[in-house]
Amino acid sequence: MEEESRGIPRNVLVMSVGNTITTSANSLWIMFMPYLFADVGIIPFYIGIIFTGLAVSRGTASLVGGRAADRMGRKQVIYIGYGNYILGALVILFSLIFFSTNTNLTGLFAVIGYMWMMVGSGLQRPASSMLLIESSPQKRRGLSFMFATRFLPSIPPAVLILVGTSLYVNNQFWLGLSLGIAGLLVVLLLFIVFLQETHIGVTQSQQKMRRPSIPRFDGFLILLVAAFALDGISSSGLSWYVPIFIGRANVDFYGVMISVSTLVIAISAIVSGGLVDRFGTKAAILGGWSLLAVTVVLFPFGSTLLEIVILYSIWAGLDMVDVSVPPLAIAEKYPKEKRASIMGTYSMSVSLLSMVGPVLISFGILLGDNVPFYMKAVMNSVGVLFFILATRPSQIIDDDVSARQ
Repeated sequence: MEEESRGIPRNVLVMSVGNTITTSANSLWIMFMPYLFADVGIIPFYIGIIFTGLAVSRGTASLVGGRAADRMGRKQVIYIGYGNYILGALVILFSLIFFSTNTNLTGLFAVIGYMWMMVGSGLQRPASSMLLIESSPQKRRGLSFMFATRFLPSIPPAVLILVGTSLYVNNQFWLGLSLGIAGLLVVLLLFIVFLQETHIGVTQSQQKMRRPSIPRFDGFLILLVAAFALDGISSSGLSWYVPIFIGRANVDFYGVMISVSTLVIAISAIVSGGLVDRFGTKAAILGGWSLLAVTVVLFPFGSTLLEIVILYSIWAGLDMVDVSVPPLAIAEKYPKEKRASIMGTYSMSVSLLSMVGPVLISFGILLGDNVPFYMKAVMNSVGVLFFILATRPSQIIDDDVSARQ
């Protein structure tokens, strides 16, 4: 049953703390993975191919995790996914400790570990999203979601990213990774002890009676996937290209830039969550993505480091507008027993379509260093059109969803 209490619901608080520790732990090392791949001799084009594989791993796991969350309940799938996420990080640490003198093996096992992490992330993602939405008061779902997934989790990394930058520059990446893994283990324990189930799932006898079915794509879901796939394609490509564009020689500046942007993300997360609740998803996407397109076009023209920081911070802030939109739209459109499966199908579809992003950006680089940024601007602009079509009045199912629960 979805909570309507005035205070912060228990699950929202637990997920907020857990996500904050997770991002804090990851900020010590994960942003430097593109640099690690480059340092072991992998050229930018193949780094793009690797990130394509990461998208495939995460997307496929999201489909499995979504269906499992509807059948088994949210909590168990979160535990399984998060456990696999930690195992992947341990594989990366293993590669640094035991293959430090062999860059080929270091690179190979680092790639395997990173993909394993993405499998774990994909498994738990639909369950986590739906658990948060189902635990939040109806009128504060957007705000609660952004509070738990972006606001609190963005504050500590503003400082810890600088620590991680120092560790990486001083060849102590392994230490940042080790501390990060310790933090992830704390989060897993926190989830096991304190999370409360929001969906019982189905019994074994019911599972035998029901044949597993893949959620059907309707017009709403197709357009939702199309809109966010365009955003995902460009974002997944630029996620590895931005540090390369900044340059290996400017790794210190890159750390500062990310640190500043995390504070912007924290503020914009709360603002965007409130705006989505107040004005609706359509207005949020129309305004956010339109301004984002303009900002991304201007980014490569930053002539000073200060201009680059400002433009990137605006970019990061605007990118928060759409974060809570998909789970909110899905929760409003579909009954509880189908939500995680739909969310998993959505996540898988967007992730698999997004897998062309790194490759597409790799080819875009061949046309010019600034071309990848222009590509994102165009894709987000088209995405606005798709989302407006998806949210036409005729596309929205009723408010009958709550009555069926």
